[in-house]
Amino acid sequence: RTGPRLTDVGRPAVFGRYLLIQRLSRGGMGEIFLAKHGLAGFEKLCVIKKVLPSLAEDEQFISRFIDEAQVAIKLHHVNVAQVFEVGRVGDEYFLALEYLEGRDLRRLLTVTARQSRRIPAPLALFIAREMANGLAYAHRRTHADGQSLGLVHCDISPPNVLVSFEGETKIIDFGIAKSALRATATDPKMGFGKFGYMAPEQLVRGGVVDARTDLYAVGAVFFELLTGERLYEVSENPDYRALARMVVKGEHRLPSQLDPALARFDALVTRMLRPRPEERFQTAAELRDAVQESLVAIAPTISTDALGSFLREIGRASCRESVSLNV
Repeated sequence: RTGPRLTDVGRPAVFGRYLLIQRLSRGGMGEIFLAKHGLAGFEKLCVIKKVLPSLAEDEQFISRFIDEAQVAIKLHHVNVAQVFEVGRVGDEYFLALEYLEGRDLRRLLTVTARQSRRIPAPLALFIAREMANGLAYAHRRTHADGQSLGLVHCDISPPNVLVSFEGETKIIDFGIAKSALRATATDPKMGFGKFGYMAPEQLVRGGVVDARTDLYAVGAVFFELLTGERLYEVSENPDYRALARMVVKGEHRLPSQLDPALARFDALVTRMLRPRPEERFQTAAELRDAVQESLVAIAPTISTDALGSFLREIGRASCRESVSLNV
């Protein structure tokens, strides 16, 4: 160990060359902290994601984690959150990630639902287009010899997509989510929160995962952005086998079934969610361009400004709500 954890002492704590300022969350792979680094007066904020001790003891997991993180660190794109460093402090492995002031899509969806609102369709399309754009970049990345890296995120879901108050959309955990999913694949408590975004080929024995797997997940997220409801709603004690059968058969609701005004998006959602990969969009670029066509038809001039404005508006309303609840 290199000293007390932030959570142990309740105040900033040194972690290698970083200063942990605030614990943000704890997830399936580790703890996430807001941190800063750099000379006094020139500090920059970043996010530190520590690997859970139980996973750090798994040599195979750590080997995969380092290999995949070393690929992720080479990704540089406006729609992919930057990985700055993959390192180790004492017996703790960590990632240093780009800090984005904003919300992940899970938080954004939760707050809008609490306010009895939905994300406007043009913004849902805009976010989906940006996600597809980031995936198109990552999927086409190659080694120095021109051979494809074969990158697949494997966990495109609302918690892994960030939207900033300036309207930027960025995918996080690229190349790293795969390790976490492998480690939790046999854990039924993983829950349908992630399972609900998995393509059929991730749920059947011998299924082949490729770039089209990520495109299915974009479809599941897009459905939720449009409707405000998850693609597969489940009870407290879900029947995972029955749900998996529904996914594999392609049995899901259409946006128009929740709101007739969303009927114009039914065909787009349906193609994203085809159970057979060869019947979906074949590349993220193809998906991006199809979403762009729909976007131009209803909001040709939409930009990051509109998304940032919506996020700030939601944030202000959320703050007012918090104040009233605390009175």
